[in-house]
Amino acid sequence: MWRKIMMLAVLLVAGLQAHAQFEKETWYLNTSLTGLDLSHSKYEGTSFGIALGGGAFVADNVAVLLQFRGHYLEKGADETSFGAGARYYFSNCGIYGGLGMFYKHLSNGEWKKNLTCITPEVGYAFFLNGTITVEPAVYYDISLDHCADYSKLGFKIGLGFYF
Repeated sequence: MWRKIMMLAVLLVAGLQAHAQFEKETWYLNTSLTGLDLSHSKYEGTSFGIALGGGAFVADNVAVLLQFRGHYLEKGADETSFGAGARYYFSNCGIYGGLGMFYKHLSNGEWKKNLTCITPEVGYAFFLNGTITVEPAVYYDISLDHCADYSKLGFKIGLGFYF
């Protein structure tokens, strides 16, 4: 019984601490491994990427972000993309939903292609302490050009820093 009470107290304190990080005027920085695809398009095969993003909370639970991503692809073209988006953090539980728009540049040495993508994502900010999180997320890059060929579903995991 004592363990259950202590666990409940720890979860309550962690939840209150997490809510404080999602308040207006908090700055945010994220680095992540991305492109850990749940499925892949026919032109890519295995892919691996990194992402760097940052932004600020413009209102409680609402963050505006800028992001840069780079992908190495086994088959097809390597990818560089940058874009902007927003996240909404639900209550004080750490679950968030995001929507972004990215400009992608694909290149494999023989050809180049530029795409515009809309990227919804759903993730969870798991707090390690008051300012550092582990953030797994699922995203879907929806290509506005040649949707069937270049859209993809993927998974990313990263570290978030709240200041």
